[in-house]
Amino acid sequence: MRRRQSSNPYSSRRSATNSSATANYPTLPAASIWLPILGHNLGIRNRKHHELLLLGIITSILAIWFLTPLSDYCAAWILWTVPVQTDVELGRQSIVSLERKYPRVEDRWGVQKIGMELVKSGRNARYNHNHNNFYDSIFENIDEYHWDFGIVHAPNLVNAFALPGGIVRVTDSLLQNLYLSNGEIAALLGHEMGHVLHRHSQRRVIKRRLISTLWEAFVYEDNDDYDESFGEAVAEGLWKSASYLGDLGFSRRDEYQADAAAWDLLSGTYMDNNNVMRRFHPNSVKKLLTKLWDFNGRDASATAGWESTHPGTKERIDALKEKWSKLDSRQKRRFV
Repeated sequence: MRRRQSSNPYSSRRSATNSSATANYPTLPAASIWLPILGHNLGIRNRKHHELLLLGIITSILAIWFLTPLSDYCAAWILWTVPVQTDVELGRQSIVSLERKYPRVEDRWGVQKIGMELVKSGRNARYNHNHNNFYDSIFENIDEYHWDFGIVHAPNLVNAFALPGGIVRVTDSLLQNLYLSNGEIAALLGHEMGHVLHRHSQRRVIKRRLISTLWEAFVYEDNDDYDESFGEAVAEGLWKSASYLGDLGFSRRDEYQADAAAWDLLSGTYMDNNNVMRRFHPNSVKKLLTKLWDFNGRDASATAGWESTHPGTKERIDALKEKWSKLDSRQKRRFV
């Protein structure tokens, strides 16, 4: 996005006059001006009280930003302008850094095959109109991603990584230590796919540096004679973060969303009430988390990576139990 020519009538005068002319430029009032005015209107005249007022305002803004969904809404709106193809390119850059640290090894667990079954399940989910809009919207652009599931060698690290664009990696230590069934591997991959489809890594980057992201997008210029859109300019800013996307942790809200995506993907492979098919039971998500939680009790150092990037395991187990209990008898009979 090219920097637009300023419409400020003073801008042409800046180069022609000395620095003393800058006093004529319209500026925002400093805190030293507006705080006393605000304080006066509120009946506050003491300078120390003005400082406390400023601290209170800043604290309130930070509380609203970090303790309410506002930051998520802002990040989601910004990401809405960024095409999925950008995620694919971002993932290609990120995987280079990740696999330099944790090299890819042979897939002896059939992770790629199981992952592609889940992609097929997500593809079919787009045409199921019996679910709410949230469920449909998660998978509507699943074919735009370049899905790639694999194993990386990471001694003593029980973890999995979801990179933008559809790249999912699982550590060999996780698979060697947890002895997962195919259903539990599917639950793990479905969870990571949920992070990809929700674009959680990109949201985390944008939320951390919202102001600089917006500013860079509005004034971005790379001198290539091509006018970038706002979304493309945001994408160029995200690419600067490509090297550490694999190390980003997720919020508890992100984790619940990813668990829900895994549940829906596994449900899509199941079918039955006697149309058979029965592949991966959605309760495998709870079983996976239970294994991780139990293993954490035995070897907390190995699962420290998982807990740091995927928080709230115990609470998520309880939420999945509650989700199962709320299914009616007909729905439960489907998952025999």
